Parts: sequence; structure tokens; C-alpha cells
Amino acid sequence: MSDDLAALTAEFDRIAAALAGPVPAGDRPALSAAIVALFRRTDLHIGELAEFKERIRELVDGFKALPSNEGASFRHDHLGASSHVERGWSALAAGDWAAAGAQFQQALSLDPANATAQALLGWAMMYDNRHDDALQVCLQVLVREPEHGLARVAVGAICLRKGIVGEAIEHLSRAAARTGDARAALYANFWLGVAYLERDMQTDAVEFLRRAVTQGPNLAEGWSELGRALWLRGQQDGAREAWTTGAAIRHSPHSRRCAKLLETVNAGGAPPRSPFG
Repeated sequence: MSDDLAALTAEFDRIAAALAGPVPAGDRPALSAAIVALFRRTDLHIGELAEFKERIRELVDGFKALPSNEGASFRHDHLGASSHVERGWSALAAGDWAAAGAQFQQALSLDPANATAQALLGWAMMYDNRHDDALQVCLQVLVREPEHGLARVAVGAICLRKGIVGEAIEHLSRAAARTGDARAALYANFWLGVAYLERDMQTDAVEFLRRAVTQGPNLAEGWSELGRALWLRGQQDGAREAWTTGAAIRHSPHSRRCAKLLETVNAGGAPPRSPFG
């Protein structure tokens, strides 16, 4: 790899130190460019690791080719289900809800007790606006595992999309407090930010959305909503910086939303007030 994690971390710490103090207006373009460059270097690592991950599938296929017995059969199903879950995650990130749902269904056909696959199937249904079906699927997970983070986040997000903001915040706060599941905590903070935007509480929204993009720097939808929160709070320069960062993230449909928001405000317009606008 061109950089190692230590070098990326050092650059992150340098930028974080700069942000911790007063940032003169003249220094902001360079600081924004440094953040974008750090994302691009990180994205390069992700691409390299994705290629390596595909090679691991060769090991999975080799394992599947072993002579079958009772124990191996069980593990075979588990390995196959995990592969479909990861492919489903990739489809979710690309905004292909139908493909994601199909992958999670495949995972469940191999491992019916896979709570993560079932919870993420609920996510795919939610993003496809099948809110009632998604809620039923995720509540089934919570009946078995009340502290399942991804299912809890989905229930909170569904409540938010249905306009039940108070209940959404309760579910999302519970998920965010369980730091053992990094993905669940990241998306809980993201949706909490969106929920507080829905309540016109921009300061709280900014706090949670900053947590989300700190936990997941490639979360383009986080940068999109952070920019909107900053804009509505009157921090137009900060909003533009957030959208510029989000627009530079590759392989995310939400990067296009960041670019569109930049175009809108640069043309004299304003971002939508609705979280789902």
C-alpha cells in the first residue's frame, strides 16, 4: 500500500489539532483540501482491501469443496450466509435496495437464525419505502435479541420516516449507547442527527452528525446532512466544506447529493428543510 495506517492516523491527528483551535478564513481552503486528500488516500486503501477480500472468497470456495460431514455442513451454510451479508452491505452502500434485499434473503435461506441478515433485510425494505414490512422484520429480531443494534437502528429510522420522531429518538439513543457494535452506533448517531434536524434542533443535529462522520469518514450521507444542519444554523462556509468532503467520496450515491447541494447553494438557492428532501 502507498500509505500505512500510522501515516493516515498522523495526518488525521494533524488536521484534528488544526480544527481544535481558531481557523483563520485564509487557512480554510487548505484545510478542506487536506481533509479531501485524506479521504482519497483512505479510499485507496479501501479499494485495495476490497480486492484482497475478494481473494478470501477463494478460501471460502476451497472450504466448500471439502468432503461434507455434519459439522462442515453447518459451517458451510454459515460461511455462505456471511458472504451474502457482505454483498448485501455493498448493495446498500450503492443504493441498490432490491439487490441488497435479495442478498439478505439468500443469507437467510442458508442461515435462518442469522439476526444480522434479518435486520439488514429490514434496512433494505425501509430504504425501498416498505416501512410496515421492514418494521415487522426488525421487531421479530428484537423479540429474540432486544439489544440487537442494527435492528434497533432500523426501527428508529422507520419511526422517523413515519413521522414518529419521539419514539425514533428513544430507539436510536438506545442503539447509540451500545458502543460494542460500531456500525450500529455510527448509523444511530447519523439518524439521531436527522431526527434532531426534523425537530429544528440544529445544534444537537450537528453534534450527532459530527460523531457519525468521525466514526465513518466515508459516510457520504452523513456529510450531506451535516452540511444541511450547518447551513440551517447559519454556518454556510462550514456547510460547503462538509458537502465538498462528501462529494469527493467515491462509490456512494450520496456523494452526488452533496455535489447537487453545492450546486444549489452556489447558484443562490438553499438546501431543503426536510430531512428527506
